Amino acid sequence: MAPSVYSRFVRWAQILLPLAALALLATLFLFARAPGDPTEIPYAEVEAIARSERLSKPSFSGVTAGGDTVTASAREVRPEGEGARADGLSVRIETPTGATVDLSAGQGQFDAAAGSARLEGLARVESSTGYQMETGALSADLKTGRVVSDGDLEVRAPYGRVTAGQLVIEPSDDGAQTLVFRNGVHLLYQPQTPVED
Repeated sequence: MAPSVYSRFVRWAQILLPLAALALLATLFLFARAPGDPTEIPYAEVEAIARSERLSKPSFSGVTAGGDTVTASAREVRPEGEGARADGLSVRIETPTGATVDLSAGQGQFDAAAGSARLEGLARVESSTGYQMETGALSADLKTGRVVSDGDLEVRAPYGRVTAGQLVIEPSDDGAQTLVFRNGVHLLYQPQTPVED
């Protein structure tokens, strides 16, 4: 009696299926991740990271003599000289009346002992009164809440645009903050149009 087609198929399957599984397993080991995979961190970089001192996402806060709350934070801080070098530095000054000034820059220097911060690169200033400013660098005295720009700045104000050679933000006697523009101030007045119902 001749074997049926089904029996022949089963015999061949018993031979071919284990061979196919063996071939798949062999390719798994052949095409496994190579030693130079870009997701691996080279040992030299790991050692350099481990040797350097740094803090990730530090935060510092205090109160000025005038009662303003000052909060400084950064993405990363590394010791440098008497202070620290910071990446992603931001400072917030809030008066007792609730007015705020937010300072931010891509990098800067921070000295907690001296109570000062220097924001460098493209430094931005935003006030709760609607002013948005950009300048090359800012110096902030964290003990008094005084902020001084180091050069020209562009300002978007609620009433238009201002360019000036320097900005000084100082706490005033009534608990608010005074913004003083100096050195070649130019104002482009853009009146607000009333909204009709």
